[in-house]
Amino acid sequence: MQFRKFWAVLVVAALLMSVLGGCAVGSQMAWPDRELAIDLDTALMAQDTGMAALMMGKVDWTESEFSSFLTYLLRQNTGEMFPVDTIQTWFEPDNKVYIRINLKDGVMLGGNSIDLVGAVSVQDNHLSIALDEAGANGVSAGGLLLQPISDQINAVLAGPQFGVAVDVTTDTGMLSVGLAGM
Repeated sequence: MQFRKFWAVLVVAALLMSVLGGCAVGSQMAWPDRELAIDLDTALMAQDTGMAALMMGKVDWTESEFSSFLTYLLRQNTGEMFPVDTIQTWFEPDNKVYIRINLKDGVMLGGNSIDLVGAVSVQDNHLSIALDEAGANGVSAGGLLLQPISDQINAVLAGPQFGVAVDVTTDTGMLSVGLAGM
């Protein structure tokens, strides 16, 4: 249920921010040049191995594992009317994250994706994200315009279901999440 609220808020906020005044035409986002396969088998493998590894204190996910897991988790928890088709997530060193939310046809005029770039970290014993740029349909927003979106995401991540202190690191193509003190 929390994942549905999280992504619904994220999608609506990103759309809103991309059409507000103060946005720039075009995008400065440089995307990683790696293909991501999103499929059910990879999602199930990521769920099985990832959850067991997380219980032991640390999980490592590839981009395809994390993207498949997140996409199928959303599909399972949201139903047919949810506008998101897939979520592609690329990881780069220094906790850099690139997220492409691919929407179903007809959701948005002019294009079917919303792009987000930011960094993940740990603040106050909770996973946190700071967005640097968002874009859709050739329009991008950055800086202080994205702070309310980051704040909404971080409010969800700070909820009691994510109350365990977390270490998070990224490298090219990999995300590592660990429980503090393990």
